[in-house]
Amino acid sequence: MAKLTKVLRGKALWAKLFEPDTKFDANGIYSISLTLPEADAAAMCEELDNMCSAKFDEEVKNKPALKNQLSIQDPYTPVYDRETGDATGEVEFKFKLKAKVNTRDGRTFEQKVAVVDAKRTPMTDEIAVGNGSDVKVAFEPMPYMVSGTKKVGVSLRLKAVQVIDLVEYGSPAASVFDEEDGFTATDTSTTEATEVFTDGDF
Repeated sequence: MAKLTKVLRGKALWAKLFEPDTKFDANGIYSISLTLPEADAAAMCEELDNMCSAKFDEEVKNKPALKNQLSIQDPYTPVYDRETGDATGEVEFKFKLKAKVNTRDGRTFEQKVAVVDAKRTPMTDEIAVGNGSDVKVAFEPMPYMVSGTKKVGVSLRLKAVQVIDLVEYGSPAASVFDEEDGFTATDTSTTEATEVFTDGDF
């Protein structure tokens, strides 16, 4: 894998790994969020903080006048309980990858996320990765500075996902009831209520 590729393991949230989201970008965005305990995230948080600081210093060195204008955008966020507002002791990381890229020289190319199971067998879009799945995410940290907002930060470019323990996305009823002998949807045709990734793997 690429030299800058990092790997984190945690619980998946809002995974869009096979069909890119086009709601806010017509070219599509693949994405996944990952939550993990602060203690497990500490080393990566420190590494990303150092990258942010280095990018800040680089921009100020090139343009000293920016020193009092730039601010750092954290590449991760603490997780709070939705009902109580209390900190949960977890950290959330958000990873994204553009499905289609338009280059400055007029070229266009497409990208996809490599998704594999615990044995590194490629997965297909027939299996939806639901919230709470235990996953590893391979990503490349990309320092940036947005001149319009004067924000300095590190984006987390999604490269690959390994699903260790799957919680398959589905309807609430599918997870509430146990299987029983009896009617199946195929009985009628009509109805009214229808380990760390190894180098070179990707």
